[in-house]
Amino acid sequence: MKPKAFCRSIVLLVLLMCGVNLWAQNLDSLELVAGQPSGEGRFEALTKLAHVYVNTDDVKAAGYARRLYSIAKKEKNRVWQGEALSCLGEVKHYQHNVDSALFYFQAAEEIFGELHSADRLADMWINMALSQQAMYQFEDALENLHKALDYFRETKTNDRIALILLNIGSAYSSMGNMDRSISYTLQAIEIFRTLGDTVSEAMCYYNLCSGMNRYDFDPQGLEYGRKALKLFRQADHSYYTCCALQLLCRIMLNGNNDKKYVAHDDTIAKYNTEAMTIAQKLNNDYLKMRSLIVEAQLGLKTEKNLPQTHRYAREALALADTSDKVTMSTIYELLMLSSISLDSNRDSVGAYYILLRSCTDDIGTEEWKGKMTEMEVKYETEKKELKITALEKEKQLYIWLGIAGGTTLLLALAFFIIRQRLIQQKVARLEQEKQLIATQAVLDGETAERTRLARDLHDGLGGMLSVVKLNLNDMKNGVSIESEDVMRFDRVVGLLDESMRELRRVAHNMMPDSLTRYGLRVSLNDFCNSIPGAIFNHYGNDERLDPKLEVMIYRTVHELVNNALKHAGAAEIIVQMVQEPDRVSITVQDDGRGFDPAAPTSGTGLNNIRNRVGSYNGHMDVYSEPGKGTEVNVEFKLL
Repeated sequence: MKPKAFCRSIVLLVLLMCGVNLWAQNLDSLELVAGQPSGEGRFEALTKLAHVYVNTDDVKAAGYARRLYSIAKKEKNRVWQGEALSCLGEVKHYQHNVDSALFYFQAAEEIFGELHSADRLADMWINMALSQQAMYQFEDALENLHKALDYFRETKTNDRIALILLNIGSAYSSMGNMDRSISYTLQAIEIFRTLGDTVSEAMCYYNLCSGMNRYDFDPQGLEYGRKALKLFRQADHSYYTCCALQLLCRIMLNGNNDKKYVAHDDTIAKYNTEAMTIAQKLNNDYLKMRSLIVEAQLGLKTEKNLPQTHRYAREALALADTSDKVTMSTIYELLMLSSISLDSNRDSVGAYYILLRSCTDDIGTEEWKGKMTEMEVKYETEKKELKITALEKEKQLYIWLGIAGGTTLLLALAFFIIRQRLIQQKVARLEQEKQLIATQAVLDGETAERTRLARDLHDGLGGMLSVVKLNLNDMKNGVSIESEDVMRFDRVVGLLDESMRELRRVAHNMMPDSLTRYGLRVSLNDFCNSIPGAIFNHYGNDERLDPKLEVMIYRTVHELVNNALKHAGAAEIIVQMVQEPDRVSITVQDDGRGFDPAAPTSGTGLNNIRNRVGSYNGHMDVYSEPGKGTEVNVEFKLL
């Protein structure tokens, strides 16, 4: 499970209930109906039970959802299979296992798409967006949310519209764009207030509080948090009340560093005691851990009962998810500081320091690199926009100087025209640089993610499959098996071998190991050898290029060859690479059906490739005619 901020991961859960309402129905009667051996009513009863328990007993909720899926699959009922997968996704999201939640939501989306169930399909887009936000896939999340928003605006379903607006606001908040976040969230509040939906209105205030206090203390955001807490209490919603209490504690602790605000420690302690009581009542380890962290932070701040403070931190460590590096680093820091305050031995302090450094190093990699890149792009873009604005003002100044020139009109006019051209050229260059920075950041993030996924597939899942195969072979050698079962057993092992080969092929295509080790020529040759009918030719020197350029060229060839196979129906594809000291060119030629490059098209494949090539100051030409194949030439200048 990927690291995630506590405030955002809790807030998003409200929409997971949008697919099916929570019924105020007697649980005993639901259990009775669910236990029936047949009938459509048991499907509905199992679904209701899974949704009722999703916020109070996730183990029970998962059990009902799995039972629903098992029965629906046995009876080949696709509608209820989709509902069961949706329920399992909700449970996984509630447990903060967002990557598994996304898997179940996507599986449910596929089923509802096959069934043309428009309402449930739109609900799955919303649920998928929730998991994608928690995994920092903001572009995909916003795309799904806007698809759902368009659908529910057509059907004039106000409650769904408001919920989507809330989550779009949450996504923009996570991206650091608070102006848009506040705008969308306030729209949602107005609709929820009209509908009388207290819980969802409170969730809007929670989002505003969390977003406005993400980096600096904001008193207005704190007031929104208090409104959220008040409404959650009115609705008697224990889970969200606990979340709001913990958020307020965190903000008040951080607010003590702001001279404009002083939070009373007694208030923080009172809020956190209430939160811990709710967490224990719900038996939710994640909420218990967050309250233990607050207790430890408050203990260090007040320097009261430091041994107990250290115990709180150790108890939080026992409940923490080790893959959540942000939370782990907070706990290790608390353990280190409390050990110092207790004058513990140096070995203990040093051990916690090493663990803390390891977590912070991990945070600096993978997706956090992507976030830092995003912030750098924003910074560079803002600088370019400021320069453009300054140049525009300068242009206006020269216009007025030209008008006021009087006797030197001709000279001033000539100077003005020349200066205008220089400014326009500079503005265009800055605009281009801004686009290149953004494109390069996307490419870097994509490359890093492909590398991580390829490594995880090969080293993680590949290793697990190898162990499974070894265990199966050991089982075969050590157990007496009937001849009929031996054939079945061998088929299973054969399927496992095919799965391992397919996994290696997928991992290799995402980021081939040969590209990193041996360079572009070897990796392209390997790729073409794996494609029937593909031929690779290399001319010129064999020096290694910039690693980022090598990855970009490899992905470009990969996509062009796949396009030729998939869209052009090519039987023969020739890939040619020419490398010289000052340039490198790639040509991909196929004998497919061809097309008219000037004709309008709904696809974006070639435009995406052209943009990527342009981000490295490259140039791409496409030559094609219907029925005469296609040739694509890409060239880069090497400095």
